[in-house]
Amino acid sequence: MEVLEDAIEHTKSHFEHAQRAQELITCLCDDETLEKMQAVKQLGVILDEYQEQSHLLDPYLEGFVQPVMANIRRDILKTLCIDALLPLFRFLYLLTKTRGYKTVVKFMSHDVSDLEPVYDFLSEMDASSFEQWEARYICFVWLSLICMIPFDLYKVDRGDTETPLVEKLLLLCKVYLKSTGKERDGASVLVARLLSRRDVSHDHLIPYITWCRQQLDANDDVFEATGILSSLCGIYQVTSRETLLPTLDEYLIPMLTSPLFDKYDNNAVIRKLRTKLNQRVGIAYLKPKIATWRYHRGNRSLRTNLGDAPDATVENLDPGLASQIHDDDYDISENVETIIDLLLNGLRDKDTIVRWSAAKGIGRITQRLPELLAQDVVTSLLGLFEENTFFDAKEHLDMTAVSDHTWHGVSLAIGELARRGLLLPQHLEQTIYWVNFAIKFDLKKGSHSIGAHVRDAACYVCWSFARAYAPEIMAPFVHKLAPSLITASVFDREVNVRRASSAAFQENVGRQGIFPMGIDIIQLADYFSVGNRNNTFLHVAVEIAKIQCYRYHMIGHLVQVTSKHWDKTMRVLASKALSRMVPLDPVYFIQNTIPAVTPLATVKDIQIAHGAILCLSEICLALYKCRQQDPSLEALWQANNVLQKSLAKIVQACPPKSLTTFGSEHIREAICQLVGNLAQTKLVVCDNVLESWKQVVQSSLERKEENVQRCAVDAFASVTQSYGINATEFGMYLKMVEVSHMMYSRRGYALALGTINYNQTNRHPWLHDVIHSLGLASKVQTDHHTNDAEAKRNAIFGLHEILMKVDDNTMVQGITEDDHMYIIATLENCLKDYSADQRGDVGSWVRTASMRCLGYYIPRIAQLWKTLTSPVLVTRIFAAIMKQSVERIDRVRQLGGSVLQSLLWTPNLTIAHVHELQKLIPTDLDFGSASDLYPVMVQILDFSEYRIELLTGLITSAGAITESLMRYASSSLMDYIRTLPVSNDGVNVSVEELMQTWAVVFMKYEKQDRVTLPLLDTLGQLYEFGIASTVCSPTIHHQLYSCVHKECFRTKNIKKLLSVIKVYVGFLALPSDIPTKTKSLQKLLSYLMHAYPRVRMEVADQLFGYMSLLGEKSNDLELLEAEEIITSTDWSLDISSIKPIRDRLYHLLDIPKPAITKKLL
Repeated sequence: MEVLEDAIEHTKSHFEHAQRAQELITCLCDDETLEKMQAVKQLGVILDEYQEQSHLLDPYLEGFVQPVMANIRRDILKTLCIDALLPLFRFLYLLTKTRGYKTVVKFMSHDVSDLEPVYDFLSEMDASSFEQWEARYICFVWLSLICMIPFDLYKVDRGDTETPLVEKLLLLCKVYLKSTGKERDGASVLVARLLSRRDVSHDHLIPYITWCRQQLDANDDVFEATGILSSLCGIYQVTSRETLLPTLDEYLIPMLTSPLFDKYDNNAVIRKLRTKLNQRVGIAYLKPKIATWRYHRGNRSLRTNLGDAPDATVENLDPGLASQIHDDDYDISENVETIIDLLLNGLRDKDTIVRWSAAKGIGRITQRLPELLAQDVVTSLLGLFEENTFFDAKEHLDMTAVSDHTWHGVSLAIGELARRGLLLPQHLEQTIYWVNFAIKFDLKKGSHSIGAHVRDAACYVCWSFARAYAPEIMAPFVHKLAPSLITASVFDREVNVRRASSAAFQENVGRQGIFPMGIDIIQLADYFSVGNRNNTFLHVAVEIAKIQCYRYHMIGHLVQVTSKHWDKTMRVLASKALSRMVPLDPVYFIQNTIPAVTPLATVKDIQIAHGAILCLSEICLALYKCRQQDPSLEALWQANNVLQKSLAKIVQACPPKSLTTFGSEHIREAICQLVGNLAQTKLVVCDNVLESWKQVVQSSLERKEENVQRCAVDAFASVTQSYGINATEFGMYLKMVEVSHMMYSRRGYALALGTINYNQTNRHPWLHDVIHSLGLASKVQTDHHTNDAEAKRNAIFGLHEILMKVDDNTMVQGITEDDHMYIIATLENCLKDYSADQRGDVGSWVRTASMRCLGYYIPRIAQLWKTLTSPVLVTRIFAAIMKQSVERIDRVRQLGGSVLQSLLWTPNLTIAHVHELQKLIPTDLDFGSASDLYPVMVQILDFSEYRIELLTGLITSAGAITESLMRYASSSLMDYIRTLPVSNDGVNVSVEELMQTWAVVFMKYEKQDRVTLPLLDTLGQLYEFGIASTVCSPTIHHQLYSCVHKECFRTKNIKKLLSVIKVYVGFLALPSDIPTKTKSLQKLLSYLMHAYPRVRMEVADQLFGYMSLLGEKSNDLELLEAEEIITSTDWSLDISSIKPIRDRLYHLLDIPKPAITKKLL
């Protein structure tokens, strides 16, 4: 419905911009207006909106064109500068681009007096000027209209020169036929119109054709060849047949059959123009008459067809054409056969535009042929379908060697013949036989297939049948045609084919009225409903399958065609569609479908086997649901032991190579799904079959593909649920999640352990082992090879799954208090996982999994075992989640915020300052919006219980890469700190306390760049803004100085060094009696000798800024000298040369030079 509403919204009913367009045209024609080009641009924008509905312009074209033409005529006579007319010509070109030149040219002036002035104007233009191409094109189109005046062109020639006007026009056209722009098309139109005149063609037609042949032979200019062929096509379209006949045998046929076109084999446009010229020459050979033998349905009115339609007869002709009916005996040139042969070859061309032109040409020529020759053409066309086809040993038609180009071209030609009534009813049976194959045409080419264009053309043929033939003619073929169109409408991969097939079906329903349940089906499978592939397979197809006459054809198509499709998505959809069709006739599926599909499941072709296994999997599960509701169906199923055994042994019979070779992941997914669904149906199997199932599931759990592991986990759950699990197997599975095993097996088995049912009393002891095993698997490992993010995440997923599945009794009785505390400790530790690799912060996967688990586990355990959730523990967990809710990754923040709000309003939890937090954090707070989030969350820094964790999260966000996130986090933090008192007033948090917390965070995350880099940046801002320098406690500044010194000790990280320099410069704002200031200045001066020139220059810049501020307060000469040294020295020079200069700064700034202490050996 959304697509339909969108389409209606963008469909216009009239020219909405008529008034505005008229105002702009008035502005364009006003000589006093200077903004003409701006008006043209606005008109271009308006016209572009009507490119798809250009007919809406028709009522206004005359009013648009005539005032513009009047201005152009006037100014041409005045011989004004061409630049003044460019906006007018550009507007006319925009009209032709939108509506087409044939429509627009009708409204141009065509007075005799315009001919020579327009020619003179055009000939004086600079052919190389890019700005004037629209003017040249419009002038050519205009001349093509003027030259059709009903007067002898030689008599209207002023005769100012020895060369006649006609020859000058032709010479000018020949010049522009080689143009690379639009002028070439205009010149082609003018040549065609000129040479179509009897007074011009007599003297100039044959010389022009001779010139064309000479030019094509002489050079390889593609643009000139295109122009020449376009002009010839135009000539042979508009010139009378009597004029053209003398040129055909002697000039055109030799040209068309000569090898000169071989050099243009790779140019589709030239091949198309050659094909078009072929058909125009062929039409010129034949008299313009209506074939007396063609099939005519009668009145084409839908209203009449719904009533009593007349019988199909030969068309009733008016008396004026009656004399043409019986003149089939005139001689037809043998060259017509040559032309038809060229067009038949054109149907094989590799480009669609050439094939389509050839198809139309065959239709037009056949319409003028006698019946006998026309039927030869039809026979030749149908023979092209048989090229490279043969029947295999099973009498199936093998089409692997056919050409999709040929089938597409022939389908288009057949559609053209049918539409024109030239395909007689006696050919319909053979034609529909091949069209049914064309509707399903799909040739596999490597990892994909081709044939969508063939299927689309086949739908066009079916559409043509509906318009061409009477219902009684089509009635014998409905049982073949209707199911084929239905399957294409709902099961084709390409949306354009589905829509084309739906349109063909709808046309047949409307015009034939004999398709079973046609009205009901077109209401289901309309243009919009078939646009979505999932919808057509899973909804539309199922609804149509309720109609019995289509059901079994659709099931057969899914089994024999779609389930073998090269696209995996199609095979999956086929299996799901079959699953939904099972309830319509479950007996048919038991007796026919499953026996037909089962052998395909063990073939070596991976695509066929994958589709068959998926289909069996879905069908068996759907049948199980039907069997539970129908005892008779259950009896039928149980009586068929052979079928059950064949299903159970599929896994054993599957070729081993299919499970290991390239693409085996698809087979493993399907087999795991089959095993899982068969296990759900409680299929009785022997021990060796069950063991083979377990082996394939276990080996799939160790695969690296996550989709295979997911299917294996589902199968593992179904098998253990239906057939049980013993302690030995459980112990083996526990060992597979140990760190010593491969990471892929750890990932799979961690998820699998979560699917086991631990509520059975005899399995309670297993809970301790599995909780500790998964807890160990979720820990961060020091070895990066074993520190696998997916394995840790899956361990938490498995733990979460266990906690969700165990009932309240097992939660209390089966899991001890120590195990509960271990679970909480594990989840807390996972919130600290910030592992990173080339993919980024992969630790966030573990943190999000942990938060989801905590969000479920903490409220439940608080309800069942309140002593476990002490206020201190809950507050600590709440603080850790609060940290995640303000971090830099959006999805982590959003999940953290969701869990935070859930815990905040849980009644059984005791959270510190819960009432204040409930007021501060509204339930509708968007944690994904940085602008809304950070101004709220910084206020929670008032509470000491959350301060360290929250401040850490805010600091990391303030150093984020995302500019908006960094800006909001940093500004919110700074604005909050500005509102705080400097020292403790006993009521609110002070700047001193916050700076102390800053130092604590710094020491906690020492050498962890993830935190320390943004911490250094924000600390530098605090000193830069004068916030931190208000703190009077030397101890705090000394702590921060010590942390900064340790952090940058021997570091080679340029980014960190630059941040450290800004912090040291910030320390310089402290009072002189605080030792940190002197130490910071010493460090900055020592950095002037740093190994990296960039660091030295950054220090120099920062020191200059600091000294400039000092210089404003005092006129100390030594300070001025130091400032001069800083600015005049090139600090990128060699260290040995600048060391004496640096040492001079110690004296000038009255700073003791640090003493170098030698280490004792």
